[in-house]
Amino acid sequence: MAQSDKRGVESAGSLRRAFWIDFDEARAHVNTLVGLAGEDPDDRPTCVVLVGQSGMGKTSILKEVGRRIELAYPEPADWGDARYIPMLRAVVPSHPTSLRINLALLWKQGWPLTRRTHQIADLKVAELLGEQATRLVAIDNVHAVLTASGRARRDALDSFRFLMSEGNVHMVVAGLDIAADIFSDDVELAYRSIILRLTPWAPGEPSQQLVRVLARGIGLSEPDRFAEPEMAEFIWRTSHGVTGNFKRLLHWSQRVARDTHGREHVEFSDVYEAARLFPCYIDR
Repeated sequence: MAQSDKRGVESAGSLRRAFWIDFDEARAHVNTLVGLAGEDPDDRPTCVVLVGQSGMGKTSILKEVGRRIELAYPEPADWGDARYIPMLRAVVPSHPTSLRINLALLWKQGWPLTRRTHQIADLKVAELLGEQATRLVAIDNVHAVLTASGRARRDALDSFRFLMSEGNVHMVVAGLDIAADIFSDDVELAYRSIILRLTPWAPGEPSQQLVRVLARGIGLSEPDRFAEPEMAEFIWRTSHGVTGNFKRLLHWSQRVARDTHGREHVEFSDVYEAARLFPCYIDR
């Protein structure tokens, strides 16, 4: 199989695993981030702030971006001993400080952590970004900076600023909507950032299309049934338009049909029963 054909098959497989990732909004965000990885950062690397409610698919988008960047920028045949990481992705640790963020990045970069690592962590991360040909740094769960004190929050934001400038690399940070406000309040980061928002799915045709794709991806029998107006509206209302809730409701409807009623065919009654398993906040 030709290399280009192989990449196409792998990319298609990635889309099938994510189910919903090829819808317009998600695809546009993925393309924006993959395109950013191909741009020369020059002296002003860009920071993309990817925000949305919990469960809207931010992490799925970052994973898809990582897959596509790896396909677009394979390791050169003459690459040396350094680890090759075209996209570096890490999750912000709880109670973040610049040190903890940098240690998390060093661990993802494969650098051994010792008692003295903290003394050079920020500089070593920036050095490895160049050595490992990193084109995009992705920091997930960035809203965790909100759990820190004002000083710790500033410390974390300064860490992101340093990584972009000293590492000369574009960044994407993903988190809840409040993350956009945090970056907007920082004058320098605000001028270096763009905001990508994942909004809840609208009722009607958009949610019907999503339900159909998810039902088909999960393997439910007769997936088009779930996109019919009455059932799709109930699924949308129960899920509050959040991607992750759509998936959970359909998955648990399948579990109810199998485990409780001993059948593969999922009925509307199973969807109602599964909806009662959701936490109380879903119905607010």
